[in-house]
Amino acid sequence: MSQDKVHLTGAPDSGEQVSTFKKKKKLFLGIFASLLLVAAIIAIVTGVNSHKDSNNSGTHAILKSSCSATLYPELCYSAIATVPGATNNLASQKDVIELSINITTKAVQKNFFVVEKLLASRKGLTEREKTALHDCLETIDETLDELHQALEDLNEYPNKKSLKQHADDLKTLLSSAITNQETCLDGFSHDGADKKVRKALLKGEKHVEKMCSNALAMIKNMTDTDIAKFELSQKNTNRKLKQEEKEEEGSTGEWPEWLSAGDRRLLQSGTVTPNVVVAADGSGDYRTVSAAVKAAPSKSKTRYIIRIKAGVYKENVEVPKDKHNIMFLGDGRKTTIITGSRNVVDGSTTFHSATVGKSIFLLNAT
Repeated sequence: MSQDKVHLTGAPDSGEQVSTFKKKKKLFLGIFASLLLVAAIIAIVTGVNSHKDSNNSGTHAILKSSCSATLYPELCYSAIATVPGATNNLASQKDVIELSINITTKAVQKNFFVVEKLLASRKGLTEREKTALHDCLETIDETLDELHQALEDLNEYPNKKSLKQHADDLKTLLSSAITNQETCLDGFSHDGADKKVRKALLKGEKHVEKMCSNALAMIKNMTDTDIAKFELSQKNTNRKLKQEEKEEEGSTGEWPEWLSAGDRRLLQSGTVTPNVVVAADGSGDYRTVSAAVKAAPSKSKTRYIIRIKAGVYKENVEVPKDKHNIMFLGDGRKTTIITGSRNVVDGSTTFHSATVGKSIFLLNAT
């Protein structure tokens, strides 16, 4: 009996040992597989994060490098870096400029609503303040057009035009946008009462001015670098871009640099035929310059020449922004004279006391 009891309660037989071993083996393999899976997941996550960190490091380096050329580098960097996802696709300085202009455009739109809100209240506003606020709406509208055009030019850069032409056009657009902010604020610099309205606009207008300044600085840095590289590549070949050769055709040094080659040829031909003639004595199509401007086509693709015959024209000539490509051609600097009568003393704003408009210039025949 004692032996039977020992046999029944003693060590398991070989079958039980095999079964236990198999269970332990399965458990071990399961744990091992789980560890492998966890390790794989960790590796993948680490790799993705590493890739993201690498990309972020690269884009932030491009952003910092681009902003370092500006007058307000901290504003340049923070304005872009604080926008969610804004730095995800920055591969070049051109990308930074485009993004900066887009952000600036939103700031300009915000200023538009601020001015509209002030006008809507109208409480306590003087007539000059109301006029100055309308001036601001007009300059804001012009700024939006200029920023939109700058983005279109950037999309084409460095194709479509010569590098120098691209640079000049972009710098002109951003310079004009900067001036617009000062023009708006200048309308509130005449009376003590104006200061309250000016204060309400100052922060937003100055912010846009600084943003435009930064974009201008980055554009100059980019185009100067590209032009220098191009000139270096051409140094030993005596070749020039066809567009640059065309721009130099007909240049005699007698014309301002901003005058295009086409306009130079037009004026040098000696047979300039004006579209309309203004003459104070009634011998032309119109007696006033303003009447001729009003009758000019909107958004003209070609030069619309208004000849202004000898005489003194006492008028303030305002050229709406939709009147494109207008050329004023006078009979002489001492004989064709346009003089306005508005000034800030009689209640006019700075903006309305001068001739305004875009895509126009006055040339006097010799």
